[in-house]
Amino acid sequence: MKHTAAGAAAVIGVGALALFGAGGASADPGSVTFNDGGTQFTRTVSNVTPAVGDTITVDTAFYRLQAGDQTYWWFKDYHPDCLTYVPGTAKLTDAAGAHQSEPYLEIKPTFIAADFVAAGLQVVGKVGPGNTAPVFSAQYKVGACATGTSLTTGMGYNTNMGGINAQLSTKGPSITVGGTPGGGADSGSSSLTSLLGGLGSSK
Repeated sequence: MKHTAAGAAAVIGVGALALFGAGGASADPGSVTFNDGGTQFTRTVSNVTPAVGDTITVDTAFYRLQAGDQTYWWFKDYHPDCLTYVPGTAKLTDAAGAHQSEPYLEIKPTFIAADFVAAGLQVVGKVGPGNTAPVFSAQYKVGACATGTSLTTGMGYNTNMGGINAQLSTKGPSITVGGTPGGGADSGSSSLTSLLGGLGSSK
């Protein structure tokens, strides 16, 4: 199952390069993959070396590796305080399509938190081939960040199986701001979710 998830992540990475390339010639996507609580998470940033004024997209895919359905209650996306969430861009995508997170989205200077229960969504991770990995995505505008400095991103989540792991808040990918303003702007909402196959139900 690890092999299957890793293979899917590789396919996503290839597609992401093509998709992000359309957003700007200097876009430099980056991703990290790690396991937590029987689930493999892959986080992708559309441009890890943006310039001030650029817009970047952050995606997190949830691949269930162990038996037992995992139902997500909420998801938190951490970002540097010099990044500003772009209203209307936070969404959860699964086999049923894309679901906007607002107005059930808490927006703070260093994170956004989507409440799936309040939104009436049943976000489920299932093990096995052919099951869709749910993906949470959001866009951020790069502000007056310190240039040339590695800035961390991360995540948090809670499910019927637990999952509040503080160490994940700095899991990455990191970004380093620099370059020419506008040179690495993302084209808009990420299309990574269109590359995922399988299941993750939503109502």
